[in-house]
Amino acid sequence: MAHLPATSKRQQDVLQTNFADNNAEFPPLAPELQRTLQQIVDDVVERLGCVGAILATLEPGNALPTRAYSVSFAPELLGQLEKQLGVGLVGPKSVVYLDEGKHRDNLSVRAVKLVQQNGAPKRDYYLISDNLYDLFRPVVSKKLSDLAQRLTGIRQVAAVPFLLDGEVVGNLFAASQVEFSRRDTDFLIAFGHQAANAIQSQRHLAETQALERVILALQASITDEVQVLQTVVDAVVQKLGYVGAMVATLERGNALPVRAFAVDFGTELLHYLETRLGISPISPRSVVYLDEGRYKDNLSVRAVTGNNGRPVKFLVSNQLYDLFRPIVNRPLSALAQRLTGIKQVLAVPFFLDDEVVGNLFVATRKPQFLPREIVILTSFGQQAAVGIRNARLYRKAEERRQIAQMFARMAFSAAASVHGLRNNISAFRTFLGLVQMTAHLPLDRRQRVLDSSDEVLGRLNEAADILDNLHKPWEQKPDVPTNVNNCLIWAVRELLPEVKFELPEESFEARDGLRLHRALADNLPLILTLPDMLIEAFRVIIKNGVEALLEHEKGSDIWIESRLGANGAIEVTFRDNGIGIKPENLNKIFEMGWSSKKGQGMGFGLFWTRDYVEGLGGTITVESEWKKGTAFHLTLPPADGSGQTRP
Repeated sequence: MAHLPATSKRQQDVLQTNFADNNAEFPPLAPELQRTLQQIVDDVVERLGCVGAILATLEPGNALPTRAYSVSFAPELLGQLEKQLGVGLVGPKSVVYLDEGKHRDNLSVRAVKLVQQNGAPKRDYYLISDNLYDLFRPVVSKKLSDLAQRLTGIRQVAAVPFLLDGEVVGNLFAASQVEFSRRDTDFLIAFGHQAANAIQSQRHLAETQALERVILALQASITDEVQVLQTVVDAVVQKLGYVGAMVATLERGNALPVRAFAVDFGTELLHYLETRLGISPISPRSVVYLDEGRYKDNLSVRAVTGNNGRPVKFLVSNQLYDLFRPIVNRPLSALAQRLTGIKQVLAVPFFLDDEVVGNLFVATRKPQFLPREIVILTSFGQQAAVGIRNARLYRKAEERRQIAQMFARMAFSAAASVHGLRNNISAFRTFLGLVQMTAHLPLDRRQRVLDSSDEVLGRLNEAADILDNLHKPWEQKPDVPTNVNNCLIWAVRELLPEVKFELPEESFEARDGLRLHRALADNLPLILTLPDMLIEAFRVIIKNGVEALLEHEKGSDIWIESRLGANGAIEVTFRDNGIGIKPENLNKIFEMGWSSKKGQGMGFGLFWTRDYVEGLGGTITVESEWKKGTAFHLTLPPADGSGQTRP
């Protein structure tokens, strides 16, 4: 075979620039794959002495766009040829399509069809032609093709399809000034295998990266089940290149409603199909039911019920109707299949603890799903299952948090009501005692007692209102942004009114020889709660600390600290050097009804405080050493959930 001078590095740079500019219609290849394919066509020209080489990949829509090319003559001559032919080697005009009748005699299309019609070949297939027109038809006329063939001295052109897992993934073309020998075709076939291996490696990398992105995205959207499912179908379509994907989940009543979907075509076609079919993917009409006989042949139902009630790993069908039946009739399903170019649909059930929780459906324009594809799509289905589980666990935790918060509110409301009743009852007793003594009181004192009857009547009315409201403790005030430090100050003032927080000192002398030390961080974010409830929670913990100090003759100090934690949560610590908690009692202090005060107290304060703090989405822990002291550690989430310090 005659050897012409290979393209210079400068000329190759010009070719690559033109390639990048003109092939923008199709998604760009990964840089590593692009370099490998370019090296292959360069090797065909340089090692085999070919006039030129082109490498095209089979893309969605059964398109064969040029991905790399090389020629042995100057780019200036190539530019003149492209101008004469009216088409470049790269660009929308040079793309051929397997499914378009006008391209059926094109050498590229014939080579691919030859493989597809014979199935996975037991030998290597290729086509050779003496006419350059066979490679260019019908894009370039025969007259212009013959002119180009004369100018370049081309004797033969060869088309060598290359396969991956039995599936054609592209075509390698070579043009020579002499006839191809068997050795030449063997080299071209080897170069084709190299291209297929490069594409396979890139696909595996892309699939792995897509799965990694889905896993990361699912962690970010753990709170929203629908968003979890949408993330999966978007990745299947956008990252893996399928025409469409849907996820249906198994719900009450054995219903399988579609929860999320994605397609690779425009909204106009989607709207047209929804109008013609009479349904949209996500709607009550698109739901199928496992227990209703009319749905027994639906692909989704068949995949879940499987054999003898046991689900199968996957099901495929060449008919879109199998996915839509009986909701959409066969003619309309066939219309949708033609318009979208779908060749096969796949149903992959996904599981949690061996129980089916849903189905992933994927549609492809390729002739069939390959085993490798089914494996990766099964992984995507299981990620949907994991996402559903995490979202539901979060939802349950959120429900428990809300229940705990409601209980804490109700308990606080009841405790406040009881406290109010006690105050009013004490006032009643005092008034009744004075009334009983009026006969023995001087006239002026007797008149003062009688004059206070209006105040006591007001107290009676207030008590009546409290009793009326005790049966509806769920009627709550709305949460408001609340300053943690302010609530700490108010809680201290209720218990130790002699402490003057407005002073700059960090330590204060309190009653009974106690000392209070503070370290309150500035500019903490606000939290969302009722200030009175947060004050009460702090008061309960501080009161326990004060009582522990009074029980321990060596104890005299209590420390209160607030700060912003590393994760954006507000951290509050209460520490004392009081009597402490015995090790055997440490895990009991948050239990309802437990108290260390031997007949005093109801054992309710810390129980309520824990429920309240956890209801806010926070945590409370305790550490203690007997006769040395105790520390309570609280974390509280900021109001906006961002963890950013507010000004």
